[in-house]
Amino acid sequence: MKDITTIKFADLSTADLIVDAIYESGMRGNAGDDPLVKLLSVSNQGGFRYVGNFAANKLKAVVLYSSMDDVDWPDFLDEETGIFYYYGDNKKPGRELHDTPRKGNLLLKKIFDDAHSPSGDRKGVPPIFIFAKAGTRRDVIFKGLAVPGGAVPSHGREGK
Repeated sequence: MKDITTIKFADLSTADLIVDAIYESGMRGNAGDDPLVKLLSVSNQGGFRYVGNFAANKLKAVVLYSSMDDVDWPDFLDEETGIFYYYGDNKKPGRELHDTPRKGNLLLKKIFDDAHSPSGDRKGVPPIFIFAKAGTRRDVIFKGLAVPGGAVPSHGREGK
């Protein structure tokens, strides 16, 4: 059985990112307990959180957080291929795909547009850190670094 690295809340501001490590939340029972704020200086809510200015196209880093437990929106990390399948954050019927309160789908569209630009210039593509719910309070697990724009191999989930 694999040992699980756990990083205490008090140590988050100086912690390294370790794949599959658990980053503990605080114990006060409020939004200030969110470990991603202390770990990466992002906001404390939403599936997409970022450092920098989205409107000015100056993102330094993006965090994509998923509970990974929504049966209608089954985000999935294929650990064999390393591909993360994300279903977006627009869950209300009748709304345009990119029309979400925190603009997560619009952010994702911009990142993929930059990744696939004709010039091949990926300078506008920030690093994307994937985190998942760990199951206790607001604890999170670091799943890895996403590189948008790669070819998607068949992984057997789409049926024949």
